[in-house]
Amino acid sequence: MTRKIIALAALIFLVSILHCGNASRILCVFPSASVSHQVVFRGLTMALRERGHELVVVTTSPVRDPNLKNYTEIDISFLYEQNFTTNYIELRRNARWIDWFWDVSPILHLFGEKIFGHPELKKIYAPNSGEKFDLMLMETLYWPTFLALGKRFDVPIIGITSLGLALNLQYSVGNPVLTSHQSNWDLPIKETSDSPTLLERLRNFYDVWKYIYYYNTEFMPAQHSIAKKYLGNEIPELGEIERNLSLIFTNQQEPISYLRPTVPNVIQIGNFHVAKNIKPLPKDLQKTLDEAKQGFIYVSLGSNVKSTMLDRKTRSEFIAAFSKLPYTVIWKFEDDFLPGKPDNVIIIKWAPQQAILAHPNLKVFVYQGGLQSTEEAISHGVPVIGFPVMADQDLNVNKMVSLGAGKKLEITDVKKADLLEAILSVAGDSSYKQRVLNVRDLLKDRPYDSLKNAVWWTEHVIRYKGAPHLHSSTADDPWYQRSDMDIIFLIAAVFVISLMSVSAVLYKFLFYTMNIFVNQQLVHKKEKLK
Repeated sequence: MTRKIIALAALIFLVSILHCGNASRILCVFPSASVSHQVVFRGLTMALRERGHELVVVTTSPVRDPNLKNYTEIDISFLYEQNFTTNYIELRRNARWIDWFWDVSPILHLFGEKIFGHPELKKIYAPNSGEKFDLMLMETLYWPTFLALGKRFDVPIIGITSLGLALNLQYSVGNPVLTSHQSNWDLPIKETSDSPTLLERLRNFYDVWKYIYYYNTEFMPAQHSIAKKYLGNEIPELGEIERNLSLIFTNQQEPISYLRPTVPNVIQIGNFHVAKNIKPLPKDLQKTLDEAKQGFIYVSLGSNVKSTMLDRKTRSEFIAAFSKLPYTVIWKFEDDFLPGKPDNVIIIKWAPQQAILAHPNLKVFVYQGGLQSTEEAISHGVPVIGFPVMADQDLNVNKMVSLGAGKKLEITDVKKADLLEAILSVAGDSSYKQRVLNVRDLLKDRPYDSLKNAVWWTEHVIRYKGAPHLHSSTADDPWYQRSDMDIIFLIAAVFVISLMSVSAVLYKFLFYTMNIFVNQQLVHKKEKLK
């Protein structure tokens, strides 16, 4: 018996040594001051930590758990206090999302400076710090300046995004730039409809290529200047680093996305943040939901868009509609008081969303269309009514509507009758819930676990010190060669020149023929006069 115990202990010790021997050191940079982004990234970093890797994580949403080993956090949560004060509902009413990017570019540059200037991060990238890493994992959205850290430590870089790829990343990695495709969340959804007119497609073409041009010729050089300021002048062009990312994890699962062709080093992820074990609800809220025998409605506009952003008229339409419902309404409302609140409405400043969505009495989820909320609703089989406001929310809600799993209304033009009809029809028609369950089955029916797959790919890049074998040569081609625009232009030019030449010859021939005809007529008349 003693020998067996000793042998078992030796085996455990040997396995632990081998496990530690495969561990790597990973630098993670996640600048978004948005909880919905950070929970996605945390799902992967925690899984990597459990695999034995050591992580240094620059994040706006630190876990702050002193018991976590091999997990060092650099807290940049101060960015929440300095985050954009934009009322996104008013932005939707008065401007386009793609135009918003021009306005916030100076703030994005400022955030880059503040993060680079953080004392703890400066200690890590200091020339004589002695810090070494095997991989850099970073959010790839609007902060290309941090790509330079990958070169500072001479490590491969994996990008990760909590939503679909932005247009600038589509171009950088070599994906075809489809200027009017529904997957382009950067554009207003009305300009990426299923059947855009020729005029709409022309405007989209102009807007997309104008944006890509601005990103690469103005925004990227400004970000490069920030990198040079903190890391030195030897930093190569950021565009070159971005084109050669080893991988990009993008939160786009096929059944709930508008599919498009993509290059091999773009790996789909999803549901990283969806809890496998739901925490219990607070006792008073649990009692309220249990007693809602007819069912209840859950309303939340998310973390970036707040219900307090609704103007008085819009809020009154919501209240009027809710007051006519036979259901209890749980409304995530970020204030202590809601004027005119009906008796069936309960407001809470913070909501344990996944636990609420898991409650069997829930009829409908009224939300802003965020991707993480969409994933949670599907995971718990809850149909939705979407009021999209910003970024990819139109895309997500439109897809849910196309799947028959919900309805869409416009946040800038809320009408009591429309909202009431939408809630009653979705809550009263079991086919909506059944279609959500069908989508859930599709998401589950796959040959691998999405999180384990992402961990495998991460370790694959570490093992081979990059993934150049997945690099698409289209990323290196000039923009005009990617869709054979130069050939199309040449063919069009030859056609136009040929058409003009033939037209000129025909014109001269007709002119010459008419002259002959006129002269003959004149001669004929003269002969008659004689």
